[in-house]
Amino acid sequence: MSKIKAFSTKMYPLTMSGEFDEINKINNDLLHVAKEFKLLFPEGSQGGKASSLIWEDRETFNLYIDNFINSIESIGISIENVDRVSLIENFNIMASNCGNCHKKFKN
Repeated sequence: MSKIKAFSTKMYPLTMSGEFDEINKINNDLLHVAKEFKLLFPEGSQGGKASSLIWEDRETFNLYIDNFINSIESIGISIENVDRVSLIENFNIMASNCGNCHKKFKN
């Protein structure tokens, strides 16, 4: 989770700068970490610091993570199109997806 926050924090000011090459590197790292994040909560690993709701409502948790991953992929499309407006919009969607998941699932 801390890697996701670090990459997002590093990317945010760059979205205003139009440094697409640097943003692309960070976005690729963020996408990799986000895909790994989904694997961090396997069935049977309950009981740690994570909210029990992750396992109780696994379908919704997976949907939130999928939405997060999709928003990172949308950032990648914005980068490919060198579209700063959609980049900022998609970054904001990605950040909103983080917040929604935290509101629902974080202790």
